Amino acid sequence: MYGLILMRGFILVLFYACWSCSAFAQPAKASLPANADITLERVMQAHLAALGDVSKSQSRRVKLRIIGMAPFDIPVTVEAKRPNLLRRDVLVQGQTQVSAYDGKDAWKIDPFLTSGKKAVDLSAEELPAMLEESYFDGILVASQKRGFPLQYAGMEKLDGRRVHVLKVSIPATGESTIYLDADSFLEIKRLQKRPVMGRMTELEVYTSDYRLHDGLMVAYRFEIGTKGSAQRMSIVVDAVENNPAIAASRFQRAANLAN
Repeated sequence: MYGLILMRGFILVLFYACWSCSAFAQPAKASLPANADITLERVMQAHLAALGDVSKSQSRRVKLRIIGMAPFDIPVTVEAKRPNLLRRDVLVQGQTQVSAYDGKDAWKIDPFLTSGKKAVDLSAEELPAMLEESYFDGILVASQKRGFPLQYAGMEKLDGRRVHVLKVSIPATGESTIYLDADSFLEIKRLQKRPVMGRMTELEVYTSDYRLHDGLMVAYRFEIGTKGSAQRMSIVVDAVENNPAIAASRFQRAANLAN
């Protein structure tokens, strides 16, 4: 049962959880010029300054745990490699679920399904979130590189903190609202609609516990739940590896079918 829930729910909310909120070595103090008009361009410049030189990261491996989805913690390993290769290995009750994208082919192996250990296509429901998550530097950077619609929606207060509100529209998944802390310009909340168990659901993702790791400012905790609900699932990062050697075959269906 938990395997099916995981594939239909977890994949749709983990799209960004491990790395799209990071800043690189010697991160500059992000700020806007004094008395300057607040514009999308200036907010994005400050956000990109907080991220640093993203080109220094070519691959990554993150080990994390999902807490609150099942009566036990669920270990996950996420691997990514430029330009848009992505793989997740999820350990559930001694069985490993795999979902991956090699830049062209998106597939999964789920021993809890009738397909067993055979690699099959990602479902139409799962595919959009996988494609969005494959943007190596996150959707705000991707919006600048790919020309996705992006707009500045003003300043608000979020739990007593001033935040800049951005709205970005990704072709595969629709609009996301992103809240950047007005002091650090790092993402602290995201709001978006996603299909969960066949129903469109508005999800909130809260990002916290930023730590400096190998010159990278990494978020180590994420809280995910439906909008307005006090009940949330947690994602806790246990280990981060920057620029590990990852073979391209790790992301390819044919290579995994041969094993």
